[in-house]
Amino acid sequence: MHSFGWSTPMLCSPLPALLAHRFPVLHTAAMVTLRVIRHGRHEQVLAECLSTAIPARGEVVQLDTLDAGGEQSRPSTLWRVVSVTLHVPSLASAMPRDGSRLSVKVVEVAVLPDVALVPDFEAAAAQILSESKM
Repeated sequence: MHSFGWSTPMLCSPLPALLAHRFPVLHTAAMVTLRVIRHGRHEQVLAECLSTAIPARGEVVQLDTLDAGGEQSRPSTLWRVVSVTLHVPSLASAMPRDGSRLSVKVVEVAVLPDVALVPDFEAAAAQILSESKM
């Protein structure tokens, strides 16, 4: 188990033997592009950065706005993760020209404002989620 600083431990399981030659299990944390997107009718990218951690559905992500010196310049915002999408290369993918192994490069995380802290948002968030299931 690896926790990577998130509230819920992330479970790592070995890949089936059939895939192990194309997608070996790495013991070092690989960097991926983590893209945080506001879920709704008009999706909006809220953040994008390199990360070794991948949050799970239901967890809370804190977004910070930093200035050029790395200091926080605005109050943090809290967002509840509603879905996680890993962009995984299929078995039909060609091996990269540089000889590197196929791997997940981008993880998209869809979020909504964390309604546990702002009760007025609870009804609006529930409506957005119910509309997206239609």
